[in-house]
Amino acid sequence: MLTRQGPSVPSTLGSPWRSSGRVLLTFVVLTLAGCSAFLRDTPAPIPTLATQLSPAGPATTLVVFLPGRGGSMADFDRHGFTAGLREAGVSADTIVVDAHLGYYFKRTVIERLRTDVLVPARARGYRRIVLAGLSLGGLGALLGERDAPGLVDAIVLIAPYLGDKAALFEQIRAAGGPAAWAAARDPIVGSVEEQLWTFLGNRSATLPSTWLIYGRGDSLATGHQTLATLLPPERVRTVTGAHDWPTWLSLWREVCLNSELFAAERAGAIARRPDPANGKPE
Repeated sequence: MLTRQGPSVPSTLGSPWRSSGRVLLTFVVLTLAGCSAFLRDTPAPIPTLATQLSPAGPATTLVVFLPGRGGSMADFDRHGFTAGLREAGVSADTIVVDAHLGYYFKRTVIERLRTDVLVPARARGYRRIVLAGLSLGGLGALLGERDAPGLVDAIVLIAPYLGDKAALFEQIRAAGGPAAWAAARDPIVGSVEEQLWTFLGNRSATLPSTWLIYGRGDSLATGHQTLATLLPPERVRTVTGAHDWPTWLSLWREVCLNSELFAAERAGAIARRPDPANGKPE
């Protein structure tokens, strides 16, 4: 069952973005976008596409997908991510969030994700929320945990954008790794990538269960390899591949089938939540 949510009344919540990073974040987004003139509208609430995977009724686990640069809400279904959950026997519903570049440019993506998606999902009875961010969406997932922590139970970073400047990663390596590099840094000073790595270096231990999956030939692999040093080895999965859908899908299927990420959902250990149509658990 697919449902699509569109815009209605704008949220009145304040933006969680760090003010000192606004100009720098805008520069990053413009670099990724190529030209701001082609950015799409940013309605509130943010549009979403929801899928109930089981005909038995709503699940208690929700997987929230954040797309990459230039992505659409249909991409995760079109490229097999929804099918991957079904094939693995994962009992979960999904929501794809239309978190496109315009929301990053206007610095409202975290506010919209929190206000329009994550908080309402808890109110609807979801007991476990897994946030899966692809490329730019991976950056959004981490910024969300930095600025609005505690709203999700697990994060899956699919070839996330963590910066592409060799000099930054060389500085981190020379310092002895992200934790040593970040130790004495002001968390709101520097470029958005520097702020992100300051957050990761200082607070990686406080992240919810976080998974990192990427192709070893990815153009962003230096950032992935650096982040991998902060995560348990069993939560890092790689294959021979590039920054493309076939690579991501093979990794997603592997994590869905053969990891602890969805172990309870595969085993049916998580009960179904009440169906709003009849108020009874399935």
